[in-house]
Amino acid sequence: MEIVHPANIRLEQFEIQNLFNQFSYTIPLRLEEHVTAIIAPNGTGKTLCLRLIEALFSRRWSAFLSVQFEKAIYTFSDGSTVQVRKKVNKEGKGFKEEVTLQIKLPRAKAFHWEPGLLPNKVAYTHFERFLPFLTRIGAERWRHDHTGEILTATDLLDTYADHLPPEVSKNFYDPMPAELQTLIGAIDCRLIETQRLLILPEVSSEAWRGTRKTSTLAITRKAEKLKEIISGEINAYAALSQTLDRSFPRRVISRAQEISPQGLTDRLDNLDKKREELMAAGILNTGYDDGPVQLPEGPLTQEIASVLQVYAEDTARKLGSLSPLLAKITLFKALIGKRFLTKEVQVNRDKGFEVVTKDREVPLEKLSSGEQHQLVLFFEMLFEIKSNSLILIDEPELSLHIAWQRQFIGDLLKIIKLNRFDVVLATHSPQLIGEWDDLVVELGDVDPDYAPDESEELA
Repeated sequence: MEIVHPANIRLEQFEIQNLFNQFSYTIPLRLEEHVTAIIAPNGTGKTLCLRLIEALFSRRWSAFLSVQFEKAIYTFSDGSTVQVRKKVNKEGKGFKEEVTLQIKLPRAKAFHWEPGLLPNKVAYTHFERFLPFLTRIGAERWRHDHTGEILTATDLLDTYADHLPPEVSKNFYDPMPAELQTLIGAIDCRLIETQRLLILPEVSSEAWRGTRKTSTLAITRKAEKLKEIISGEINAYAALSQTLDRSFPRRVISRAQEISPQGLTDRLDNLDKKREELMAAGILNTGYDDGPVQLPEGPLTQEIASVLQVYAEDTARKLGSLSPLLAKITLFKALIGKRFLTKEVQVNRDKGFEVVTKDREVPLEKLSSGEQHQLVLFFEMLFEIKSNSLILIDEPELSLHIAWQRQFIGDLLKIIKLNRFDVVLATHSPQLIGEWDDLVVELGDVDPDYAPDESEELA
């Protein structure tokens, strides 16, 4: 019987046993608050816990092979559990470690599954085709021409699977059981590591094939992304306008009820204010619409009132379709505005966003690492993360001034109100935690008197 999981399923708890043959942790997620903060001394595995959580959802089975542990247990809000273990199989004269999973679903018998690479030698030829920076040096080994790193087929699939067409990548792995696919596919999990916020992945299949030029600065790509988002929303806005315009005459003719002139005036005034907000946010260009409607002097005839009433209803629908984007842009500008005291982020349809001072535009690449860090991170969480996602953030305090650290969780909660998702962050900054003690899960013995010195605060 196929198990259908609810669309809003969430990870409820992560447990790791005998990590490094030394540590065992249970991390319950603060699902009601949507934010869980892990604190632990350096070297005790808090970052590794984030990576192992992400490894399950991204199907990066080799990540488990590179870590010494006994068992990892994932518990979901519907009662499902996934246990990941390693087993050792004899292979020739040696031994080979493999990953094995036990899946337990509600009202169903537990079953096991072992992911593995299929011996598809023909499919391996696609690596060089879509990843031309590789040189084959063995039957199942490649060298990265830029870094010199030696990679196996598993390594390549873990790192560059997104660069392979789906019809190619599906030929490498054993098919995943449908029940497991449904379970982990219900959550879009993303790991944000601080060192990856500024520099995008160095390769892309499009870039290597010469079809488009790519930027290496993440902040530049985010500005381009916002431009695309605004353009897409405006296209949807225009399509809705065309649909409403086609039925406008029929709806005016069918309008029969009595209409209050004062109520109509108030409604048109509110629409003018909404239009001005969208223009100020950079979504609508000045003059994009026909502008405010001026009511004629004297009493309105029923015919004119009917036309204006339908016009007001249509305009409310059209402008309302842009409200979610308006809310995100407004919050984005407000959050950055609190941090950029001498600079301002401006949003427009031509550039996406730009940073300006009183008299000039500041090139995005000239912003400090901390400023870029904040722009990129807040942009991703507001505009790129899907609802019901699980976001894992490693040491968000790096590159942040102490004042920014203190604002971080409060601002994160504001973003979550608009774009509902769960966050697990790993930190060793008491300043970042601040008043949010109820969100904390401690791993090991954390020194309550620890406070970073000034150099750590600005690192």
